[in-house]
Amino acid sequence: MQIALSASLIAVLACAGCGGSDDDAPKLTLAEQCPLLTGKTLSGGATVQEAKVVAATGAQPEACVVQARLDGSTLRLEARMPTSGWNGKIAFLGGGGFDGAMPVATDQQFSPSILSERYATLGTNGGYDYPGARGLDYFKATFALNPEQLADFTYRSEHRALPPGKALVASFFGTAASRSYFEGCSMGGHDALTLAQRYPEDFDGIVARAPAGNIMGLFMQFNRISKQVRTPANTLNEAKQTLLANAVLAQCDGLDGVADGIISKPEACHYDAAPLRCAAGADTGDTCLSDAQIATVNTVTSAIATADGAWSHPGYNPGAENAAKGWGEYIWPSAALGGTSVQGLFSDGFVRSFITQDASYDTLAWNYDDWLPRMGVVGGMFQAFDPNLAALNARGAKLILWNGTTDSSVSARDTARYYDKVVASLGQARADQTVELFMAPGVGHCFGGAGPDKVDLLKAVATWVEQGTPASAQALVHRKLDAGGATTVARPLCKYPAYPRYKGSGDVNDAASFACSTS
Repeated sequence: MQIALSASLIAVLACAGCGGSDDDAPKLTLAEQCPLLTGKTLSGGATVQEAKVVAATGAQPEACVVQARLDGSTLRLEARMPTSGWNGKIAFLGGGGFDGAMPVATDQQFSPSILSERYATLGTNGGYDYPGARGLDYFKATFALNPEQLADFTYRSEHRALPPGKALVASFFGTAASRSYFEGCSMGGHDALTLAQRYPEDFDGIVARAPAGNIMGLFMQFNRISKQVRTPANTLNEAKQTLLANAVLAQCDGLDGVADGIISKPEACHYDAAPLRCAAGADTGDTCLSDAQIATVNTVTSAIATADGAWSHPGYNPGAENAAKGWGEYIWPSAALGGTSVQGLFSDGFVRSFITQDASYDTLAWNYDDWLPRMGVVGGMFQAFDPNLAALNARGAKLILWNGTTDSSVSARDTARYYDKVVASLGQARADQTVELFMAPGVGHCFGGAGPDKVDLLKAVATWVEQGTPASAQALVHRKLDAGGATTVARPLCKYPAYPRYKGSGDVNDAASFACSTS
């Protein structure tokens, strides 16, 4: 009598007496499994191109680093998954600038807990790869002439990459991530707001540092200021920058109760440069400002809007006019940049590639009111300034906003304006369930400046999500660290509109000497 045997039973019988079972075979470690991911097809339409183990270096633990490409696209996904001690969670990293490269968790704008708590990290190239090192050609943003790359960059790259990224993490560790968080600064902060507004189901918690959500207004202001300072007579040399900076400090530094070189209450700093005017308004030396130079100061700090009111920008705070992580970072022109500024480089690329789609267009002649239809199209993809966070609130997800007050790229005024609109949309009670804003006095774009700039906001949002304690109730502190990692200056993290006010006594570098105040 014949008996049909299953393939699995035949395998067992054939191995009888082999000296062990499958359970006895050594299991592959995560490091050994890593290269086997190469060629794997992921749900969501992505294929792993390369997977390799990268040794630990500095704060970065040993990790399986995976490069994957979304099928039929130039959008790439990178995953870095620790080979031991994974905390079971994902941290998606936002990019910066015009992207074209992968974000790295060791960069200064990211929270240290991403590495110390061993998150699996994900990131994208923003939809395309910029070849080689970033030179001046990078700012031309020619990728925006490609409709698919434009769509990926402006609003959908992280959303498209998240499903295959989650599938990759689950495949590697054998279990799905329990939580997914997002952190980004600048353009990464823009992406954070895009996710909160368009895709509220994607993440449990989001950190938006220096969030360029009002991207259309930002580039309008960039263009306006850069046109002003490209005329040499309009700009301020280093001596005049310091003259202006000292005058602003003399008027506004003490508004927080102590003169410490940090303006902690910028909304009360209504500075007018007119007292610095040279006789008859002509440039007569470094002890005064000409009328043209005063006009530049007013251009930087004043608001603009299109004729139809669709797009606007509130201007930048006075303060840090002579600092590398203040006005010197984005506003002042330099010979190394061809006589323009970083604002000018970005706005030239935006105007030519996103709006006029003409590489030879004279950006000095650009008038945004002449391009409102095209701005409407691009703004429909790019703008991330919708204050309606009802869907994020309904889901119970959390959003932390953060901005340096001397940021000369993403205006702290603009971020405060967005937060105020969210409160008006949701009401204070519902807004408090979902979003908090923190200003970093004296801090420039994403990090650096006279003020303390270090605070672990990824850990703060995770604590809010997982334990129900808002960031404002976690007694968090902004710190400035020296090269050895020691704290040199500290201030309490104050929920906007509160700011750190000196109590009247105690070490001015100690957070305990300050209290959060709204008066």
